[in-house]
Amino acid sequence: MATRLLLFTAFISLLAAPVHLQITLESADLPQGGATYPLVNTLVTDLGLLDTDGANAVWDASALTSLGDAPVSPNPMSDASITAALAFNSPFNSAYQCDFFLPTEFPDLGIDIGIPLDGFNSFYQTDADHYAIAGIGLSSAGFDLPVTYSDIDEFFPLPFSFGETFSSSGAFTLDLTGILGYWLNQTREVTADGWGTLILPSGSYDVLRVRTDLVATDSILIEQLGEPFAIERVQTVYQWWGEGMGFPLLEITTTLGIPTISTYQDLEAPNFVQDQYTSALSVFPNPAQPGQKIQFSDNNNAFWRIVDSLGREVASGKKNDWDIPASMATGNYFISRQGQTEHFILQR
Repeated sequence: MATRLLLFTAFISLLAAPVHLQITLESADLPQGGATYPLVNTLVTDLGLLDTDGANAVWDASALTSLGDAPVSPNPMSDASITAALAFNSPFNSAYQCDFFLPTEFPDLGIDIGIPLDGFNSFYQTDADHYAIAGIGLSSAGFDLPVTYSDIDEFFPLPFSFGETFSSSGAFTLDLTGILGYWLNQTREVTADGWGTLILPSGSYDVLRVRTDLVATDSILIEQLGEPFAIERVQTVYQWWGEGMGFPLLEITTTLGIPTISTYQDLEAPNFVQDQYTSALSVFPNPAQPGQKIQFSDNNNAFWRIVDSLGREVASGKKNDWDIPASMATGNYFISRQGQTEHFILQR
C-alpha cells in the first residue's frame, strides 16, 4: 500500500511540475515581414547569464530593465524598391532570394560624400536551409543600389537544435568609385549550447540558447578622408530564441567578455508577438482516444511537439490537426506549441 501511495504521489507531482521542452529553430521562429517586435535596450551585469549552458538550464533575467524602446519592424519583400526586388526577390536569382529586409539609417559621417543617401537596407533569408543575410542596398530617393554578398553570411542552418555546431564565412564589397568603399570579411563559429527556461520581467519562456563567436574585418575608404582604414571586431553573441518569437527573447553581445550591446523583448505590453504567437493553447477533444483526430484552437500552422510523461518526443508537425495513431499507448502527454504547453490525456 505504501509503495502504491508513493508512486501515486510521484505521478501527481509530475503532472503538476512545469514541462520544459527542447526547441528546434525553424523558419516560423524567425523574423516575419510586416511584424513589429518589441525590443528594448538593456544593461546586463549578471555574467552568469553568459556562463550558464547545457540541457534544462535556467537563465534568470527577471531583473532586467528597459533603457529605451528599440522596436524592430522587418519589411516584407513586397515593399522593396524595384532595383532591390530584381536582386533579392527574383525567381531568376534563387541564391539571393530573400524573405524580408530591415531598414537602417545611414550614419552621419560629418562630411558631404556627394550623393544623398537615406540609409541602407539589409536583406535576409529565412525560408531556405539557412538563416542568412544575402546583401544590402544603399537607399537614395526611394531606390536601392543593391550589393550582393560574394559569400552569403549564414547565421545558422535550419532546422537548428541543441548540441549542433556550425561554421560559416561572409563577405561583400561596396565600391562607389571616387566616393565610398566598404569591404567586409568575417567568420562565425556557432553552437546551440543550451536549452531550458529564460525568465524575463514578463514571464518564463522555453528557449534554445545560441552562441556565436564572430571575427570580422571592416575596411572603409572615404575618398575625402584619404587612405582606407580597417576595424577588427572580435565578439561573442549570445541569443535566447523562443518558438515563434521572431527575434531572440534576449540577445547579449560581448567584447573581451564584457557585455556591450544587450536587448530583450518586452512582452508585458500588447504587441505583435503576443497577438500572433502566444495566444492560449487548447486542444480538442481532450481527453481523446487512439485513432481520433485532435485539433488546435488557433490557426497559424505553427510547429508543435508532443512528448510523453517521461519527456520523450512521440510526434511533431505543423498542421493544425493530427491523427492519433490507433496503436498509440494511452496515458498522459504534453503538447508544446510556440512556448506554451497543454496537458493532453489519451484514453480508451
